[in-house]
Amino acid sequence: MTFRRRGRAPVPGREWVLHTMERWLPLSEQFVHALVTGSRHPGVVVARRPLENTDVFPYQPVRSLRRVPTRWPTARNEQRLVTAGLMTLTARYHPALVHHHHGYGAGSSLGFVRRRGVPFVVSLHGEDVTSDARRHPGHLARVLEVADAVVVPSRFLMGLAVEIGAREESVYVIPSGVDTQVFAPTPLPGGSPEVVFVGRFVEKKGVDTLLAAWPSVRSRVPSATLRLVGFGPLETLVPSVGPGVVVEEAQPTRRGVQVREAIRGARLVVTPSRTASDGDSESLLLVNLEAQASGRPLVTTRHGGIPEFVDDGRTALLVPEADPAALAQAMVRVLTDEDLALRLASAGPAWVAQFEVSRCTSRVDALYDRLIGAAA
Repeated sequence: MTFRRRGRAPVPGREWVLHTMERWLPLSEQFVHALVTGSRHPGVVVARRPLENTDVFPYQPVRSLRRVPTRWPTARNEQRLVTAGLMTLTARYHPALVHHHHGYGAGSSLGFVRRRGVPFVVSLHGEDVTSDARRHPGHLARVLEVADAVVVPSRFLMGLAVEIGAREESVYVIPSGVDTQVFAPTPLPGGSPEVVFVGRFVEKKGVDTLLAAWPSVRSRVPSATLRLVGFGPLETLVPSVGPGVVVEEAQPTRRGVQVREAIRGARLVVTPSRTASDGDSESLLLVNLEAQASGRPLVTTRHGGIPEFVDDGRTALLVPEADPAALAQAMVRVLTDEDLALRLASAGPAWVAQFEVSRCTSRVDALYDRLIGAAA
C-alpha cells in the first residue's frame, strides 16, 4: 500500500521516497546527490550519522539520526531504535518507498520497511560488496534476500551481488551517470603532451603501476608530463620516479570544476585501476565516463566493471591490470600516434551519451514507479 501525506493524495509518479544512508554526504559521493536531486519523486533524506558537507550537497529535507547510538548490544535493539527515529522524522511525508544507499547499515532500515509495508530498494556501489561483504559475511546477504530491488552500476557488481545472496531477478543494472553539460567535448590541446590521472593515491587506483610505467613513457616521449590529481598514502612514491611528474592535491569541495579543468588540459587520461589486496575493485569508475564525454583519449585497465563503460579500441585502450609494461606501451601509442588520439577523442562523447545522468536517473524513477504501483 502507498502511504499518503496527510490531507493530500499523492500524485502518481510523484510519491515521496525515503532515502536512508550512513552519511550525508561524503565528498566522493556526488552521484548520490545527483540521483536524489534529479529524481521526479520528492525525497526525504535520513542519515545515521551527523550531517556533513551540506554546503557542497544542498538538499531539503535532510535529517540525521545523530542521537541514535552507532552501536547496540543486539541487532533487534538497533532496528527498534532506528525504526522509531525514522517514524518520527518522516511522519509528515509518509514515504511510499525506501531506498537505502550502499550496503552499509542497510539492515537497520528493515524495521521501518516492515512497519510501513512499503517497497525496499538497496543500491550497492563497490567496496560495500567487493571488500566489506567479505569482512562481514552474512550481514548483507540477509538484506539482499528480502530487498524488492537491488540497484548496481555494472554487470560485474551484479554478479557479486548474486553470489552474496541477491535474487537475480531483483537486481537492476543502472549506472551512475555523467553530467555531459559539465563534461563536454573540447579540442585536444597542442604543445607538450600532458597525461592526467585523477583519483585517490591508493592501491585500488593503481597509481603505483602508473608510476612504475612512467619512466618508460618519458624515455619515449621526453616532452610529456604526468599530472596526478588526488591525494593519499601512495603519494610518497612520487619523488622516486624522476622528472616530469606533477602532483595537484584534490580539492573535494570543487571536485567537478577541478576534474573538468584537469581533463581539458590532458592529451591523454589514464586510469590504471586494479584489484586491491582486500578485494576492493572498481564497479564503474566515473572519471572514465567524464574523460570520454570530454573527448579525451583514455588508457584504462581490464578490471572490475571498467570494460562495460568503454569501447575498447574505439574510445579507449584497455590493458591488463597491474602491468606497467603494457600500460606504458599503450600510453606511448596514444602520445605518438596523432590519428589514433584523434579517433579515440572523437568517438568518446557519442559513446558516453547512453550514460548521461538524466537518462540513468529516469531509469531509477521508472523502477520506483513499478514497485510503488505493485504495492498499491
